[in-house]
Amino acid sequence: MRIRLKKRWIALPLLGLAACSGQVSQSVETRATPASIAATEPRFDPAPPPTDSLRVLFIGNSYTYVNDLPAQIQRLAASSDNALPMTFNKVTPGGSTLERSWEEGRARRLIQLGGWSHVVLQEQSTRPIEDREAFLAYARLFDAEIKRVGAKTVFYLTWARENLPETQAVLSEAYRAAADELGAAVAPVGEAWARAATQNPGLALYHEDRSHPFPTGSYLAACVFFATLYGESPEGLDARPLSTLLGDAAEGLPPGADLRMRPGAEIEALPAATAALLQRTAWAVVSGGAGG
Repeated sequence: MRIRLKKRWIALPLLGLAACSGQVSQSVETRATPASIAATEPRFDPAPPPTDSLRVLFIGNSYTYVNDLPAQIQRLAASSDNALPMTFNKVTPGGSTLERSWEEGRARRLIQLGGWSHVVLQEQSTRPIEDREAFLAYARLFDAEIKRVGAKTVFYLTWARENLPETQAVLSEAYRAAADELGAAVAPVGEAWARAATQNPGLALYHEDRSHPFPTGSYLAACVFFATLYGESPEGLDARPLSTLLGDAAEGLPPGADLRMRPGAEIEALPAATAALLQRTAWAVVSGGAGG
């Protein structure tokens, strides 16, 4: 006769078994915390940060991968006469929170390998509003790992939903408070979106879902990141946005194909006046200027 034991009855014996097997067993009484997981992970000698380039790890979700924001920033850098070249990697599963990215582990392991100049942290779009404590808790955990390998934390300050513009102030305050506490940088994308929309209400920044970025919005985000990472104005740089929102038949893909994870495809260059407005706005917000 097989005897089924409830998990709470065998929590302590399992600890001894786990020590022999190399596995960790958790119960209600012995649940691991994010901090304890980090403390018990194996440590390796990380690669040093690069000195001849920017190597950036992006941790986020669809606000990063839609329209291939990292590649757009890379293109801007490549079109500059002064900017160091940029390479990147990204961990951006759809809808992910920093908590989920931490617990899944891949982002943490990539950080620990080292060799990064910057690590970008993008929280799920509404979590700093709805659960600021969780946002800050996991930002602290990631930041500690980032500092350990000699890289710089950059917060991706995102935008309010199109129908909830009043929440931008809450997002900005949450991200900036976290950055102040941790000595991190901020890429104030949402604030640049708000300013650009005020200056030109006809700009198409949002996708039709009123949440995700239209290619124009991602281009403005890329300009903000360029200004943040390089400390230079993006004015006069590449004005060709990327898009993963091209329609099901793009480049011969079958109808219904999921385009979200595809590399961004180049689309028609922005009108010169629009590109100049977005570039000036990005630099004004990052540098603290009043113009745009």
